[in-house]
Amino acid sequence: MHVLAATNNLYPDPQATGSGRYNYEVGRRLAERGHRVSVVTRQRGETPTRETVAGMDVYRYEASTPRLPRTFRAIRRHVDAAETAAPIDLLSLHGALSSFGVDRAVPSDRPRIYTLHGLWAVEYAQRASGGPLSKPWHWLNRRLRHRIEGTTIAHSDRVVVLSEYMRDRLERAHPDAPSSVVVPGGADTERFRPEAARDAAVFDTAGTNFLTVRRLTPRMGLETLLDAFASVVERAPDAHLYVGGDGPLRDDLQSRAARLGIAANVTFLGYVPEDDLAAAYAGADVFVLPTLELEGFGLVTTEALASGTPVIGTRAGATPEILGRLETRPGVPEPLLVEPGDADELAARMLAWHALSPSVRAAAGEACRDYVLDAGYTWEAVTDRIEALFERHVT
Repeated sequence: MHVLAATNNLYPDPQATGSGRYNYEVGRRLAERGHRVSVVTRQRGETPTRETVAGMDVYRYEASTPRLPRTFRAIRRHVDAAETAAPIDLLSLHGALSSFGVDRAVPSDRPRIYTLHGLWAVEYAQRASGGPLSKPWHWLNRRLRHRIEGTTIAHSDRVVVLSEYMRDRLERAHPDAPSSVVVPGGADTERFRPEAARDAAVFDTAGTNFLTVRRLTPRMGLETLLDAFASVVERAPDAHLYVGGDGPLRDDLQSRAARLGIAANVTFLGYVPEDDLAAAYAGADVFVLPTLELEGFGLVTTEALASGTPVIGTRAGATPEILGRLETRPGVPEPLLVEPGDADELAARMLAWHALSPSVRAAAGEACRDYVLDAGYTWEAVTDRIEALFERHVT
């Protein structure tokens, strides 16, 4: 089977997002299983136009919004090259721009599976709100993105969503979409494991080390996390919070920590390199996911759990679908879910986990990793389901 994937980014390219990781993890496993996998994606940084990545044939194009016809011609040339190498059996569509271009370039008789990671227009509006993109005409841009995404989805045979939360958003945004199936994201359980903490000394050994890894933007709830952590420090002065990631709010967050009097207890790690991420997850005592909205799945949640690190998360987006069943399992002594934006509840939950003995937290970590394996939040299990779905539509 020759699968042509269209995605707006691909790990390990610069600025790869969760969808880029999803395509990389599933694509390379399909290639390992003997399928031919071609990927058409945007060119970022100094990446080459053509190369092989983890067994996948990768074709990159330069995206130019003012010159979309040229962008689509470049995509078509890549599609033609992939078709020349071997007839394309199925399109795996991720990311509206790349998918729209590939959809236009491939005959309509080829089956199409669209995987929805997030609503393109909604994500644009969230970035544009209150920022430099907040212009009188940005609503038109949002409408155009919504229409492009809806057109490609309507041409597809099936839609994959990563959560029931995203299924609901799909049905409300695109009521004429084809039937959908939930296939969640996963974690590389060979890479993300408790033993990775020995690979690098990321944190201090004294006190309780809390970790979050997020893009530093308003919807991530990091202001709430700092407010909550100020209350934690009052009761637990040896606690420390590590904030991984970068973004437009970094200076504001650092100033907020100083105003709250917790600057000495908060370390802003900046961008955490991929080579250090597994050690960071595994070395933390508790991971915190304070998201306010639009959490379509949350790969960081499954990666932290696979690393043997309990996760405190908000009831925002799909997080309750992951953590709701976990917090009732034996070995998990404290609840994991709090209301988004509630600093007092978040502080109480963090203090409850801080108060546990290291041995109890270690046992909870084992339960977290077992849950990832049992619930199928692994890339092997995800690839099993995607492969079976693809094969049903090809045959």
